[in-house]
This record gives sequence, structure tokens and C-alpha cells, in this order.
Amino acid sequence: MFHEHFNIVNMENANIIAETYNHLYKALKANIEKEPENVLEWTVAPDREWDAIFRLRNQTIYVIAKNEVRPNQIGQILQLREKAKPLMVVANYITPNAKKLLQDNKINYVDRVGNILLNIYPFHIYIEGIPNHAPAEDRKNRAFTKAGLKVVLQILIDTTLINATYRELAKKANVALGTIPKVIAGLNEEGYLLKKNDKEWLLKGYKDLLDRWQEEYTKRLKPTLYIKRYRANDKNFHENWKQLTLQQETVWGGEPAADILTTYLKPQYFTVYTKETQQEIMQGYRWVPDEQGDIFVYRKFWDHPPENGKEVAPLPLIYADLMETGDSRCVETANQIYEKYLRKH
Repeated sequence: MFHEHFNIVNMENANIIAETYNHLYKALKANIEKEPENVLEWTVAPDREWDAIFRLRNQTIYVIAKNEVRPNQIGQILQLREKAKPLMVVANYITPNAKKLLQDNKINYVDRVGNILLNIYPFHIYIEGIPNHAPAEDRKNRAFTKAGLKVVLQILIDTTLINATYRELAKKANVALGTIPKVIAGLNEEGYLLKKNDKEWLLKGYKDLLDRWQEEYTKRLKPTLYIKRYRANDKNFHENWKQLTLQQETVWGGEPAADILTTYLKPQYFTVYTKETQQEIMQGYRWVPDEQGDIFVYRKFWDHPPENGKEVAPLPLIYADLMETGDSRCVETANQIYEKYLRKH
């Protein structure tokens, strides 16, 4: 039987689980001649990393629910799979490229219209081709507009800023003053704020907000910051890049920043955030524009000094850059950064 523990998971995920569960249940019943009624059950996940558990006869399936699944999320999903198998992703919408990655990595999935991949012995179900469209943009939550994302980054860097004056927070984020009350209202609407007293908020669900910010930043803001790809004239750049002196508060993001912080990840691609002109970049670092280059340059959109006195971007931004790659080692390093520097929130 389907157990309606909607008070345990948030309502959006509960609806996704209910709808996709019904599709899977019907598909299984259609493929079973004897005792189809009890083929699949649903229960609350004891571990909050999972949104639910499906019991397929005598097997446990760990379920994670998403509104949308995109390629940049697959690395994180693979990390979760390391903790428990088999894994199933249920979602309103899964992009075609994300489906291909789920298939390649043998991860089960169901979407809201009934497209299914289930490979758990003795059940093998593959239903594909039912038209499904990306969910229409919800009414814009101002916390996740381009300007809102700049504000939320500042709050992720320093959670005490949730109680800063609007003017102080606007200055930190370099946005218009009128943006701030809309962002605060948006965070409250999404359940990320808890009223401490008449004058103070508490930020809750830091990790959920960080992951939501990462997804929205990757989709909405980061593409607008892109300047150009470069390659280094120095053939030994991959070995010598740490000896390079960055100018004008230019900083490393992504893989090089992670290497500086953890010494765990040898960079293959180099993300840079800067306010320098292209001429200054080419002259100062001997980099040349190259559409196949391994140096990705983005416009820097914050003003405070580099993180921890090092030439690296803010920690939530490094986390977001790493998670975007979908590469398992980058995702593992992102989680190390979260555990070492950000989990305290």
C-alpha cells in the first residue's frame, strides 16, 4: 500500500513521489500475473538523504525526488548511490541528456508522465517516448533572479547578513536597495527563514539552500558572466599555474580553487573570476583566446577580498562550480569543502 506520510517530506516532493509511484506501480502490475497487489510499497525514508523508500517485493529501493533533473546534478546523484543501492530518481522532468547519463550509469528513474527505467532483477521495464515538457517557469521567486542570486550568495558566505540592514546587504551584493526586501520575502516563502523574534530571522536548511542556489546560479546567472575561453602560452601551465600572481583581485574558482583549499584535486579545467579587461588578461598572464582552451574566464560580481586570504572565489561559489561539472571527483571534492568549511552553518 502507498503510505501517505506527507508530513515527513515536503509537499512538492510528496506530490512527485505519489505521481511517479503510481506510474511505476501500474507498470509493474501489468507485467506480473500472480499477486500483483503487493509488488510495490512506499514508506518514509529513515535517512533524510533519501526522500522515500520503495519496497519492490523483498528489495529496498532508495528514492530521491527532484523537480527537474539536469546533467550537472548527475555527479551528486552518483555520490548518493555510493551510500546505498539500488537508487531511483523520481522527478517531474528529466532532460534528455540527464536521462542518457542516468541510463549510462544504470540509475533507475521515473518521470511525472510515466517514462520509466527500472533494472532491478527480476524486473526490467523501459518505457520511453511519452511526451514530457519542462515545467513552466513558476512565478518568479525574487530570491533566485540574477540579482537575487547575488544577494543569496552573500547570505551563504555569512549567514549573519540575514539580519543586516537592507542598505548593508545591498552594498555587499552590489544590487539595488529595492532588491533586498524581495529576496528576504522570497527566502521566507520558500521556507528558508524562521522568525526568531520581531527583529531577527534564523536561516534554516543551509545545505538545501546551497544546493538550490547552485542549481539556479548555474542556470540563470553564471552564463551571463561568461567572458571567453583561453589557453596558456606556457606549455607547463598545468604544473606551474600556482606560481602565477593574479592581479586586481582576480581569483580562481572551480577546480584550481579546490586544489588550493584541499590539495586533493589536480585541475583539468581552470575557472577564473575577474574584473580585468581581455587586453589585461592576455598581457598579464600570457593567455590567448581559444574556443578549445582549458581556462574559462568569468566576470567577477562581488567586491570583498579573496576567501581566507587566498586567491580563490567564495566557498559557496567554488562548491557550485565543482558540482556543475558532474564529474565524480569534482563532486567528491565539493563535498569535502562543504564538510570542512560550510557544514558549520
